[in-house]
Amino acid sequence: MKRIFLSTLFLLTLLITTSCKSFDKDIYFKDTVKFNKNVRIAVLPFEDAVNAHKSGINVSDAITNELIRITNWDIVERTQLMKIIKEQSIEATGMTEDDYSKLGKLTNVDYFITGSLGQYQQIPDRDGNPGIRITINLRFIDTTHGKIVGTGRYSYNTNKNYLRGCCLTGWFFVFLPEDTIDRELTKISKILIQDMKEQLKIGHPGK
Repeated sequence: MKRIFLSTLFLLTLLITTSCKSFDKDIYFKDTVKFNKNVRIAVLPFEDAVNAHKSGINVSDAITNELIRITNWDIVERTQLMKIIKEQSIEATGMTEDDYSKLGKLTNVDYFITGSLGQYQQIPDRDGNPGIRITINLRFIDTTHGKIVGTGRYSYNTNKNYLRGCCLTGWFFVFLPEDTIDRELTKISKILIQDMKEQLKIGHPGK
């Protein structure tokens, strides 16, 4: 009898995974043809978000880690790039068109990916639940002339996930482990690179 009661209780229990997320994204390229060949690309450190030291490096590294999935692109390691930038006394986050062209010739890079962060923080929402806010602005630079040939903007907001359940005694809530900002950044980077591949009509690895 006890077993039947527990089984009935289990069947009447409804668990719903609840979270609040929003994701706005946009990416654009002036010319997609040039990217559909073997090109050499480097990701420069992004400008940090306010009160988020090293957030720019975190974003550039996350994007670099996903770029290697594009088979016909040769990705330059950031440490190698920064060494040359330091030798040439160039400000990585304040470069001019001439700087991009000069650095492109020195590193044999065809395109730079750079940008800035509007938000990069873990903050509570109005109800006090932990939330993550990340806004990434991207620019794609052609080193031939140092001009912008593509742009992108990704804005991601999420609150803490939890399980909401309904049983015979009423509703109950079980909070799940909260996602870290680094984990969410990895998710955004994967989506960003997938969007790039679709816009540029680049095949998946192995194709």
